[in-house]
Amino acid sequence: MATSDRERMLMNWPERAFIYSPLRVLIQLRHVARWIRIAGRQTHLRGLEIGCGLGRGARIATTRLGVRKIFAFDLEHALVRKGAAAASRASESRIAFLTADGQDIPFTGACFDAVIDFGIIHHVLDWRRCLIEIERVLKPGGYFYFEEIFPPLYANFLMKRLVRHPEEGRFDREEFLAALAERGLRILSGDKRSSRFGIVDVARKDPAPNDLFSKP
Repeated sequence: MATSDRERMLMNWPERAFIYSPLRVLIQLRHVARWIRIAGRQTHLRGLEIGCGLGRGARIATTRLGVRKIFAFDLEHALVRKGAAAASRASESRIAFLTADGQDIPFTGACFDAVIDFGIIHHVLDWRRCLIEIERVLKPGGYFYFEEIFPPLYANFLMKRLVRHPEEGRFDREEFLAALAERGLRILSGDKRSSRFGIVDVARKDPAPNDLFSKP
């Protein structure tokens, strides 16, 4: 049976086993440390995590990244339900879970101080549309924290037999950075080193014209 487009956006069991492992948490913490080195320590009143799964990334965002309140969504309702139940048992009020699609984010424009992507956009069929949506919901001057991987890592002979991803129109480093620039999302690291496998960085949405002459 052919794999549907929607199925290719969802993780299969080998990828889930890695994503929900202690090793993955350590990797996420390392990424957050890099984000802080790039952007400095910030306080974000409202944040958004795309592809939250069970909400581990959202919890890291509230404890390490200075996000006071985070809305975390995933395409898979069963994961959202489990994450929300776990947050409720822990009396965690800083995280709000919902089921949604990164190609059509259900929030009004310019309503988040930060958007967080722990390696999700390469799973999205129309990844350019996802970036448009991220830019739309970010406030001027808002931060986009992202980790992404490229086809040489996940679409090689071995990995294609272990994990499932969309196959058409995937991005490499240059395409991804160019798409960010097109949306007015400016990379903060200034790191020109090329990687065939992935990127961990921070972009900032261009401020509103009236903010250009204000103090940083």
